[in-house]
Amino acid sequence: MSLRGSITTSDYLPFEEYQRLVKSLEDDGKYLWCTYCILSFCLALRISDVLKLTWSEVLDRREITVQEKKTGKVKTIPIGSNTSEHLAELYKKMKKPNAHRYIFINNRTNKIYTRQYIDRMLKGLKEKYNIKVGNFSSHTFRKTFGRYVYNKMGRTEESLVILNQIFKHQSIQTTKIYIGLRSNEIGSVFNSIEI
Repeated sequence: MSLRGSITTSDYLPFEEYQRLVKSLEDDGKYLWCTYCILSFCLALRISDVLKLTWSEVLDRREITVQEKKTGKVKTIPIGSNTSEHLAELYKKMKKPNAHRYIFINNRTNKIYTRQYIDRMLKGLKEKYNIKVGNFSSHTFRKTFGRYVYNKMGRTEESLVILNQIFKHQSIQTTKIYIGLRSNEIGSVFNSIEI
């Protein structure tokens, strides 16, 4: 359990590794865990917010409104068409469970999975699929989202500002640390200048 305001130690997944994991999970029929990866990454949600989702909140929707457990703030998040379509396919593959129940519920105990359980499950998936990442946990996908946006937008200051707004960090420096920008990467920008 992380302390409020502390930086978690999870690492981000390189995007190709994320895609490989999602494909492997789907190919192996692990639809629930595939769904977890997609929701956590594509909506940039913390696990505490992902665990509260029902299928009815995400199926055939263009956006979702959540009250973040950590901050108490209400936020509306767009759901991209590719994400929406993929979630609908996974829902069908899972034989359309009750749409008004939580997605991540243990049918045997009728309780929502815990963060600890999901982190253990993810560590097992890391080993099974030989995922190339250091510290892998439920928070990895939110960080992967951040790194994906940063890279997709050309590693610009604008991308950091946008991520800062999405993540609601107190400063751009916090966002840099959060997405795993290291001093050597920052230094390489200056070293690349040719005069």
